[in-house]
Amino acid sequence: MNTNLMNEFTRQYMKAEGKWFDLRWHYVPGCIMKSYLDLYEVTENNEYLDFVKSYIDRLFDENDKPIGFRETEYNIDQIRICKTVLDLYAIFPEEKYKKASDRIFQQFENYPRTKEGSFWHKEFYYNQVWLDGLYMGQPFYVHYIRDFLPDKDYSDTINQFEVCRKRLYDPELKLYKHAYDEAKKMDWADRQTGRSSIVWLRAVGWYLMALVDVMEIIGPEETGYPVLQDLLTEALEGLMPYRHESGMWYQVVDQGGRENNYLETSGTCMASYAMLKGVRMEILPQEYRKRGLESLEGTVEQYLHKKDGEILIGGICRSAGLGMHPEAQYMRDGSYDYYTTGEQVVENNGHGVAPLFMAYAESLRISEI
Repeated sequence: MNTNLMNEFTRQYMKAEGKWFDLRWHYVPGCIMKSYLDLYEVTENNEYLDFVKSYIDRLFDENDKPIGFRETEYNIDQIRICKTVLDLYAIFPEEKYKKASDRIFQQFENYPRTKEGSFWHKEFYYNQVWLDGLYMGQPFYVHYIRDFLPDKDYSDTINQFEVCRKRLYDPELKLYKHAYDEAKKMDWADRQTGRSSIVWLRAVGWYLMALVDVMEIIGPEETGYPVLQDLLTEALEGLMPYRHESGMWYQVVDQGGRENNYLETSGTCMASYAMLKGVRMEILPQEYRKRGLESLEGTVEQYLHKKDGEILIGGICRSAGLGMHPEAQYMRDGSYDYYTTGEQVVENNGHGVAPLFMAYAESLRISEI
């Protein structure tokens, strides 16, 4: 892999606010900031850390209150960036970071849940659990419990992973579907299982990253740790038979030869990150080192390029969801056609850049072992 090009890309992207990402309390820039913290930890390059701190600090007003975070809005997506606030607090113990984290954690007291205890994806997605939500909420949840609560009880988080296994795992495919409607009323939901019909790669990627990140936080002494390790192993073993010879996976994982399907960057890099981090943490066997590197390098070879002096990564699904889009007001019906042609395939979107940088950071770490 061309490390010089990757390093140039990480420096270039920091200057792209307003073009490829915006200043807002949102999960996409939250993932971007997380990727730069990962790069800082492995390289000790203060340029990365300064970039993250500058970005996060501008999300607070003159009274040190988070700008754009509405405590009355139950939206698991907006929790993702709060994990970066906690990570910064460990480096810069500024009171505004702690106060914001306290306020955000209190939201969980009244956060709407399914009958089985899983957080709804958002308050307007009634009774719905999406795989995405585990990555958005659980790392912050367990991090706060670990650092600030006297009772280090992670059973709620372990249960939510187990509920997702019960409700979203397809035992025939050995893969996870994107979402579950407990009421089984949504048009996209199977009337018997409540599951959506499509295995969306990025949803699986969110799930894999959530597992390794939560395991890193709670530590191997936690009683639920082996449960998460088994889930990670099972999910990756189920995913591997569908991998393309390039090391990548398709947007719709189990339908690689079908028209309009494409090799997708974000989900592949998420899987690469999870594999490499899992090996580094000694929770995955060594063969996943090679697999993780192959997936990262295959993505770079397939989609990373330079155009008019700018480095670009393509093959990124712009976005995907289920039901009526609350802002853009168009229907996401959960069909194969929706996932393959209903959303744009774009370049340099943070959904893909962030996991690319995360996987790259893990490749640097693992090379030191």
